[in-house]
Amino acid sequence: MEARDFELLIGQNIIDRYHSDETRPAVFELLGRDWDLLDDVWPPAYSPGGELFADLIPFMEMSSFLEMGCGTGIMSVLAALSGVERVVGLDINPAAVRNTELNAGRHGVADRVTARVSDLYSAVAPGERFDGIYWNPPFLNAPEDVVDSSIWHETMFDPAYAKLRRFFHDALDLLTPDGRVYLWFGEALGNPTLVRDLADDIGYELRVLKRIELTEIPEALADAFPGDLVAGADDPDAEWHLHLLELTPLRSR
Repeated sequence: MEARDFELLIGQNIIDRYHSDETRPAVFELLGRDWDLLDDVWPPAYSPGGELFADLIPFMEMSSFLEMGCGTGIMSVLAALSGVERVVGLDINPAAVRNTELNAGRHGVADRVTARVSDLYSAVAPGERFDGIYWNPPFLNAPEDVVDSSIWHETMFDPAYAKLRRFFHDALDLLTPDGRVYLWFGEALGNPTLVRDLADDIGYELRVLKRIELTEIPEALADAFPGDLVAGADDPDAEWHLHLLELTPLRSR
């Protein structure tokens, strides 16, 4: 099976699991706090990401922070709770923008968090700059001809990693002089060095803040992998894993 077809299989398995779950909560618990979850918003209760390791991101050094693909707004809220004065959450999904606003209100940081409907950085205001930019992006490079414009496919798939390339490239003009990018990303069998290669090409120094092996990832996500394919990988460096990454533009070094 080609890598892109394998990644399509993984992504569709995950989407099908969520769509068939009749116990989806309206409020879920994560990191010792309750969070609102609206319909048509990615449910982090089932497959939590970089927010589990938010303490590794130096929010105390930041006065401004942008969360790309804010979803339920957990990272935006955590940034504001950590003292960041100006937080912007962006998402292509209007329901996610509303969800972020709800959770900012729930946790008393609505005065610090602004959420906007945005296709990547399209809703960033002229002149806005950020000390930190974070994204938990689509991990999977499915064939372009099978990916549609639905919210679920937008969340799960990034054909040829075009969105990720734009995210890195355009961030260079939106960071403050000491600003950094933070990425929660899973590199699948076909792309074991994807982010490091992009960092080298675009001009970032990369540092791994946290690495999670396949055996450690949440059950809902792990169950989406065909076990025989993962177990049969010949190259141990190509096995699927998750990273929380910090990327520093080389121009600021």
